[in-house]
Amino acid sequence: MVIYMWRDTFEELRNLEMRMNQLFDELMGERIGLPAAPAKLGVREPYADIIETDREIKVTIEIPGVDKKDIDLNATENSLEVSAEVKEEEEEEKEGYIRKERRYKKYYRAFALPEEVDPTKAKTTFKNGILQIVLPKKRIEERTTIKV
Repeated sequence: MVIYMWRDTFEELRNLEMRMNQLFDELMGERIGLPAAPAKLGVREPYADIIETDREIKVTIEIPGVDKKDIDLNATENSLEVSAEVKEEEEEEKEGYIRKERRYKKYYRAFALPEEVDPTKAKTTFKNGILQIVLPKKRIEERTTIKV
């Protein structure tokens, strides 16, 4: 008797890709001094745009459904870390039954910045689930030639 097992050939490739991404994130995080990204189920990595100009670095992050007070930002001269949590509870009571539901979402993202910034002068705005962080670049004093 021959038993055939159905296998999804692409499942192994997806697992390999996921593991390689985790290893790369851990390696890059250690290299620039960031903590490794959480690999827990339910942690989402929000979409982000990073734009560099002559004077500043602008980071725009999408974190829908999050309240402003639930966002944590940590910045250093060369890195930015963003995390946020959403906890929702819903309760409904009607004659004969009670329904309770809880939802939990967590967002986390860490970035290595392309140039050194001054985190003490950062400016943030948060509107409609879009967080924008403007980090001014550190100024390098121009060199002056002194005659002897």
